[in-house]
Amino acid sequence: MCDTLAALPPATLDGTVLFAKSADCEVNEANALVRVGRARHVPGEAVRLTHLVIPQAAETNEVLLTKAFWTWGCEIGVNEHGLCMGEEAVFTTEMQEEADGIIGPDLMRLGLERARTCREAIEVMSALLESYGQGGSAELKGNSHFDSSFLMADSGEAWILETAGRKWAARRIEEIGSISNGLCIGADWDRCSLAVEKGGLDWAAAYGLAEVPPTLGAPERRRASLEGLKRARGRLTAAAIFALLRQHGEGYHPASAPVHSGLCMHAGPQKDRWWQADGVMVADVKGEDILVWVTGTSANCLSIFKPVFPGLELPDIGPPPTERFDPRSLWWKHELLHRRAMADFDRLVPEIRADFDRLEGCFLAEAPAVRRGTPEEKRQFVEHCFRRAMEETERWIARLRARGELAFRDPAYRAMWARLNAEAGLQGMPA
Repeated sequence: MCDTLAALPPATLDGTVLFAKSADCEVNEANALVRVGRARHVPGEAVRLTHLVIPQAAETNEVLLTKAFWTWGCEIGVNEHGLCMGEEAVFTTEMQEEADGIIGPDLMRLGLERARTCREAIEVMSALLESYGQGGSAELKGNSHFDSSFLMADSGEAWILETAGRKWAARRIEEIGSISNGLCIGADWDRCSLAVEKGGLDWAAAYGLAEVPPTLGAPERRRASLEGLKRARGRLTAAAIFALLRQHGEGYHPASAPVHSGLCMHAGPQKDRWWQADGVMVADVKGEDILVWVTGTSANCLSIFKPVFPGLELPDIGPPPTERFDPRSLWWKHELLHRRAMADFDRLVPEIRADFDRLEGCFLAEAPAVRRGTPEEKRQFVEHCFRRAMEETERWIARLRARGELAFRDPAYRAMWARLNAEAGLQGMPA
């Protein structure tokens, strides 16, 4: 489950386009930060997707991605032209493909690699969708299939693209918009694959499975993101988006929440609560000036946003993560903090957040000057931020290791974490 949002001028304070997504995956479904450079391809070359092999494009854009480790495609991405995109699962009446096709994360990466703008991406992705369909498992465990929705933004506009099987509809966003695992395009679509006049089809009513989104907290999560954007309209900054992505909701505790109602999602022992925020990205785009903020870690409320820039290699974040614990990997190293903090959620999250906010605030304050700097100055800034964030994270890991009293009070929540830690080969966690 996921939440994606975008804000355009004049909703933003500095006249930039702000785009963000919190990617929610299975607890041990580690998300990897990946940069893939611009490339030219020879005629006849093919590209292997998660479940399918298709012809490669003549040229592909540079992309910065946050992706589930096992997929070819991505949960979130930004390309060198400032095209940003997030993909989400939706549940429709058309999920009937029997053969493997292009799953949503793959379709999104193809759009980012082959398009410069939202409108180009819609052309690319809709053509691929109509040719190959959507099919094949979209989950690490089991064999589940979803259709997909996408929120995308470039330097001038933003769009929502929703799919139902090989059908699709798209709507342009005015100033602010968000999606959360449910069809939200009604009769107000701007483009549609069906031969009907505009306004003659209520897309969501025709193809959505209305009973599914409420079980996932999707209406509440979308309402939270839209209300947060509206409250800060005209004053929206990257920092405001960070805070919105860390929202839990009044009285929330991950051991007892019945549904996922906040944008900072934590797994719980209840039905349909086996997802957590596994990676998040915020893009700040003004023309060719592109600054991307990433965590590379799970739990938005316990993560530090760090800057990356198109055109620069990522810093050393260790080997790509898998579903097994590896302390050399950035994502798994952070789990030594995250999974301990969950044992005393109400007390530790605010305490850790206070320290992390101070450091993150320094990064945000220094970023405007660095954006105007040379590539070398940007590289040094990125290295500095990742190093300082890891030092602060390791300091907190050491502090929590020394607290022998950490233990889960809720039996079902304790059992959930014991099972998931055992599956990942992660030892020494609170019991």
